[in-house]
Amino acid sequence: MKRRPGPRFPFLGALIAAALLAALILFVERTDRVGNRGTAREDRVPEIPARTAERERVVTPRPQPKPVPAEAPGRPIVVIIDDIGQDLRVVDELAAIGAPIAFAVLPFAPHTAEAARRLHAAGKEILLHLPMEPLSYPANNPGRGALFTAMTDPEIRRQVAEDLAAVPQAVGVNNHMGSRFMQDEARLSIVMQELSKKGLFFVDSRTIPASRGKEAAAATGVPFASRSVFIDHTKGYEAALSNLTRPPRDRRGGRPLLMIGHPHRETVRALKEALSDRQEERLRVIPLAGYLEAAGGPQYATGRKPPR
Repeated sequence: MKRRPGPRFPFLGALIAAALLAALILFVERTDRVGNRGTAREDRVPEIPARTAERERVVTPRPQPKPVPAEAPGRPIVVIIDDIGQDLRVVDELAAIGAPIAFAVLPFAPHTAEAARRLHAAGKEILLHLPMEPLSYPANNPGRGALFTAMTDPEIRRQVAEDLAAVPQAVGVNNHMGSRFMQDEARLSIVMQELSKKGLFFVDSRTIPASRGKEAAAATGVPFASRSVFIDHTKGYEAALSNLTRPPRDRRGGRPLLMIGHPHRETVRALKEALSDRQEERLRVIPLAGYLEAAGGPQYATGRKPPR
């Protein structure tokens, strides 16, 4: 029986197969190493040296509290200009003065509505300048819309309502003339009742020393103040300027003086001079509403704040 011959060169085939296997393993390992190295490089975040980071940081300063301003210089006064509504040019001139002057507007003057509108637009305090019967009537006529002691209670209420409607921007009232009417507490009480309903205050122009305005206001709970000085009781520039810059001391504890003037050319000129920058160390106008609020006690009968 013949022997079947075996495969030729078996050792050489095994050697070749082993070499191919080793080459394949080496190729796989190198490919994996390269891939891992690339991933690590993409994920890496460069480090910033500590000093560089501190140098580049933007530091926002903390807001410092504003210093509390010292008390404003100058002696405080309150200024009301009466008889507004006759001349619009003087209204514009007075409104341009950089001080919180208050204005009392007559209810039925030729330019009542426009004067009140302009002053209100300028941020000024407006009062109704309520005409009342003087002792010298009929020689001196208080004008349309006036209150008379011969009126009945309903007539007084109706007239007050008409006058207030003519000056709807009014936050308070003061009297025009009225040396007779202001002595009649019963008639005044009717007026104060109407003001109380609308939350208005009353400033007594003090056209008569025997005025009962304070008593009528206190009885009805209406905030009240009264004039201290007439700026132009004696007409003329020099007299008005003297009253403004060298006013008498208030005998009621040194409180601000409530000063009333009129739209005369000399008074306007004196106001401009007295309230100019070079006079600010001597004089300072404060708002009427602030004066009423600070007054307290009987001058501010109920403790209510006047409308603003």
